Amino acid sequence: MNKPTRPQGKPQAKPQAKPNAKAAAKPQGPAKDKPKTHVATDASRRRQHNAHAASQVLDEGEEQVLQLAALAAAVAAGEPDAAGRRVGQDELERMIRKCLRQRDDETLYEALEHLRFEDSRGHALLRAVVEESADVVLMRRGDKEMEINAFLIPFLARTRGGLQAERVFADGDAFDTLRASLQEAGLESAKARVVLVHHLYHPDEIGALTYSDVEAMNRDAFASLTDKKVMSVPAIERSMRGWPANGFAADDEVLELRFLLGFALKDLDDPFYAIPQDEAAADAYFEQRAGRFRAWAERHTPLMQRCLTGQSGEAAQCELHFMYQDLFHGGKQTGNAEYGMLQMMSELEHGLAQSGASTADTAAIFAVADEDGETVLQVQLRAAGKALAQSSLVLDGDPHAQLLDAADAVGTLGVAQFRLADGFAADGSVLRERDFPA
Repeated sequence: MNKPTRPQGKPQAKPQAKPNAKAAAKPQGPAKDKPKTHVATDASRRRQHNAHAASQVLDEGEEQVLQLAALAAAVAAGEPDAAGRRVGQDELERMIRKCLRQRDDETLYEALEHLRFEDSRGHALLRAVVEESADVVLMRRGDKEMEINAFLIPFLARTRGGLQAERVFADGDAFDTLRASLQEAGLESAKARVVLVHHLYHPDEIGALTYSDVEAMNRDAFASLTDKKVMSVPAIERSMRGWPANGFAADDEVLELRFLLGFALKDLDDPFYAIPQDEAAADAYFEQRAGRFRAWAERHTPLMQRCLTGQSGEAAQCELHFMYQDLFHGGKQTGNAEYGMLQMMSELEHGLAQSGASTADTAAIFAVADEDGETVLQVQLRAAGKALAQSSLVLDGDPHAQLLDAADAVGTLGVAQFRLADGFAADGSVLRERDFPA
């Protein structure tokens, strides 16, 4: 399983000029024979030594990391009961909530790294619980227990010269209408209290937020929505670091990823959010939600153009593609994955066009490897023994599924031959090439 990116405020997605590849449709079935290559860092070697050397005295922080990792592995190995809960899950969630409240992100990230190659099931479970605990916070006001969650709506904007930060949300009335539209369109319950942050987030800003940052922002939003005396929201204010400068010319056609961030405060017993127990009914519930989002995106594209540029329609010169409203970490992953895929496809398409080679004679070679602690998908297009184009994509989620997503996307270029490899040498040659799974 993959390591979640430790927020460092580094750029995660650079705006690209003139990408025109389509986003990949999700294929079915697992990928087999995934190369199991990874790089051991000094930190991981130190943790392994501490865990196995009886004479080594663990400091308090290291011991807590190992306890959290061991508990996550044990919970993941257990069988869920009728309610879907596993033995030890309550304790695991308690430990995670404590780390979040104490802003102890280091323990969470270190435990995830420890499990990354040691126990894929434990890693997946721990990551899911940490993300949900940060995204969804249960709060009490008097005798009433409520839930507040942070959500993202990622979207792509194609413009001339790039988005201008000073123009975004300058029209206050348009922004207020946009916020109200989320409930009017049925994306949130009419009984919920919903707010949008008056700031459009760059991927760098979203990527810099730690788990405890998101949890603290939820608490800020709760206080703001329930206490009339609250005048500041420090965690939310800290999240607005500003966009990096771009070097686009006024006539450049630019595709950029941005995020709307909002919070929804709701009663635990609100029937709007009740997911049916029956599997078919649950599928229908989520499909209806997706349908409402598609309808919202289509209807309110002119409004969003006005929010971004001050104009709408053709005058805005702004083409929008909304993805899906999701909890913070789900929306972050969706946005980065789709944008990264478009970047990769643009590079491969450009290299293929420059080579002049026929796609019928071209093979796509895929390799999954580790680079600087991140799981990376490498793709190379080859013909007649030569490399024509090469690109890479940082994976965030199930590498098997994303490998198949990438293969399906590359297939839209007309490439019909697919192979797996362990990686690529410095001279571009392929390391241990083999068949791609059907």
